Amino acid sequence: MRTPIRSEQDAFRLTIAGVLAVALAVLVGWLTKPLVGVAVFLLVLIVAAIAYVRAANPDRRMSLHEAAAAVHPHGAPPGKRHVLVIANEALSGEALCERILGEDHERVEIDVLAPVLTSRLHQGVSDIDREFDQARARLERSLAWAHEQGIVARGEVGDPSATTAIEDELRDFGADEVIVVTHPRERESWQEHGELERLRRELDIPVTQVVIGDGGA
Repeated sequence: MRTPIRSEQDAFRLTIAGVLAVALAVLVGWLTKPLVGVAVFLLVLIVAAIAYVRAANPDRRMSLHEAAAAVHPHGAPPGKRHVLVIANEALSGEALCERILGEDHERVEIDVLAPVLTSRLHQGVSDIDREFDQARARLERSLAWAHEQGIVARGEVGDPSATTAIEDELRDFGADEVIVVTHPRERESWQEHGELERLRRELDIPVTQVVIGDGGA
């Protein structure tokens, strides 16, 4: 929960803003009509509330950042570059292979996370058997592709909550880079919406998007 007053300076600013809002309302009411002044005061409160809600929340827990910074029980061995690949679409293509391998062909290992991409309705009623099977198939195809490319890979199907799944992977394995393999924008699921933005906001490591348009989940 956001704390509106975090310091004496915040309290002072809030007091000054309140005094100015009241003064403005009184002035407008005196120049026009009292009801107009009341309306102005209410309008100021509404605008202030909207600005407060839309502003960045300094109290928000940066769970992904905390997970990435934790001690990782199954992290990559020394000398290895570990890449977390979020497979919203099955892995494929030369561009993705080149992005993963970079210049360290023999010193890269990847952790493939296959999220369970559900509809809002199915998630609400916990009816995700079909989506879970799709995620498992997507994971198997992704691992098979990685092995064909000579990439050391392991993976798992994620928690139905995309955020929880990514946090669990970062906490357990860590990452030097995150690659998000997505559908084209017109096929993007509601769970994918905002995923890249949050990853880039919270993590201090490179976060890259690779769009793969062919093949189903």
